[in-house]
Amino acid sequence: MDSSIQIRLIDFLRSVTGQQDITASTDLLDSGLLDSLTMMDLLVFVESEFELRLDFQDIKPELFKSPETIARLIASRLSDQGQSEAA
Repeated sequence: MDSSIQIRLIDFLRSVTGQQDITASTDLLDSGLLDSLTMMDLLVFVESEFELRLDFQDIKPELFKSPETIARLIASRLSDQGQSEAA
């Protein structure tokens, strides 16, 4: 896994939530850190920071559970984009 994706996500989440103790495994949903407004900010950040468009089916609680799961989603979509651009 590309740890730079996780670091960028954690830095962003710390800046929008004000919580400095967020780690890769922090449960964003159970902790209440990822409310609807923060989720919208996060989606805009992901799309602009990683030049990635997420589909509606990507917006699932299990994919946005923690910075680690979000980073996996981003890495997967970036890999998919790379493969389609190479074809």
